[in-house]
Amino acid sequence: MQALRRTLTISFVAALAWPQQASGSGNALKTAAWKEMCQTAKELRAVPAAAANKLASTRQTIAELEATALRLAAVAASQADVGDAATLGALAKELSTEAASLSSGYTAETNKALTAAAASAAVYGGISEFLNLLTAGITGTTNGCLAKRDGSTLIGGRGELTDCPIDKDLTVDETSLTLKDTFTADGINTLNTDDVKDTSSNAALCVLFQPAGNAPSKLFHKSAEFLAAGGTLSVNTDTPTVKTAHGKTISREPSKVGTALIKQAHTQTHELLTGPENDPTTATKSKIKALASDTNFAATIVKKLRLIGMAGSDKTLEDYAKAKIKKLLDDGKANFDTKWNALIDTNIYDGKSDKIQTEKASSITSTKELIQSVLYYQIDLKTKLKRVKEELEQKKNDCEKKTQKPECNGKEEGECGTTKGCEWNKTEEKCKLTEGAQKDAEKAKQEIGKDDKTTNTTGSNSFVIKRAPLLLAVLLF
Repeated sequence: MQALRRTLTISFVAALAWPQQASGSGNALKTAAWKEMCQTAKELRAVPAAAANKLASTRQTIAELEATALRLAAVAASQADVGDAATLGALAKELSTEAASLSSGYTAETNKALTAAAASAAVYGGISEFLNLLTAGITGTTNGCLAKRDGSTLIGGRGELTDCPIDKDLTVDETSLTLKDTFTADGINTLNTDDVKDTSSNAALCVLFQPAGNAPSKLFHKSAEFLAAGGTLSVNTDTPTVKTAHGKTISREPSKVGTALIKQAHTQTHELLTGPENDPTTATKSKIKALASDTNFAATIVKKLRLIGMAGSDKTLEDYAKAKIKKLLDDGKANFDTKWNALIDTNIYDGKSDKIQTEKASSITSTKELIQSVLYYQIDLKTKLKRVKEELEQKKNDCEKKTQKPECNGKEEGECGTTKGCEWNKTEEKCKLTEGAQKDAEKAKQEIGKDDKTTNTTGSNSFVIKRAPLLLAVLLF
């Protein structure tokens, strides 16, 4: 009887012990672990939109700089004042150079944006897969790896991961107002808990986080340190220890299994978010204002003035250029906005009408129409140059055809009688001009004088002849 009682007792104890041996014997993860993963996943899903928006802003800024450069070139070409034209041409050139600079860096910016989006998507995928693994086939009633309430109950299915955007299509539409705050210079600040191993009744319910050992029931067979869940969970299999706080200093995390992608996602995303911002609505005006207030910009205009043949010492031309900047842009000071708005609202050829119709430069947004407007003024200037040259050539030919005074002096009587405009004066016994020839010669002299005076005093013709070709070069910027 005693032996039977002992046998039954041993059997009962063994029966009680069997489920515990078959059950998980490692710690579940605290709610902080999966909630921080979910919040990080939400932030990571916003990186593609941030990358797309950054690239779009740069493209739009380049387009606006180029368009405003064309607007200023057309306004410059429409100016009667050479100094105004040269100043506006210099501004157009600077905007064009700024656009070219942004364009040259666009490929590198694109590569950085794509890398940030791709690496962030990879980390998001790691989080999503890890949480799917721990929630897809469990009930949470006896064993599990995620706490629903620390030290008490377990998550029983994926639906209990509240506000957790895992296993969803990625888009370029999701944004986050806290993205810059999340990706700091040091790391990802949504990951910040030093110990996420749960305790109390959740201390031995997860098969994953058992101490390492050689038994077939063990997941980890040796001592190791690595990152899991896309790099958001740091695991040391010795004790084991499990934490997320490494994430807030991920930039300084030593290289180990699982670090590469999360470190890349952090670095590239932080650089994307903290890099220079290009705002297409303000970039052009800000650049013009900076040039207007830059005392060195006058030297750039002086070079343009030299190019179109304007005479004067360096000091004289520099003072002239500064006066033009003051007149057109108020040196970037109090009246800058008013002057800039008036300037960019100058009426120019609209670039689309068969007849010459004008429109505010600021209203023309089509690159094709702006180019047509600039070409119109360039062709118009060339046409005027050609016309004036032809007029002057005709005047020259007309002058050569004017009646010239006959040479009568010294001719003998016989020769004198056969020379047109000459007659033999019997009283003086010499060859002289006839009265009619004398009048014709005086009249021709007066007309030639008029032509010379007109040619020398026509300012527009003089400008076109001397400076139009060089001004065209300036306006081509």
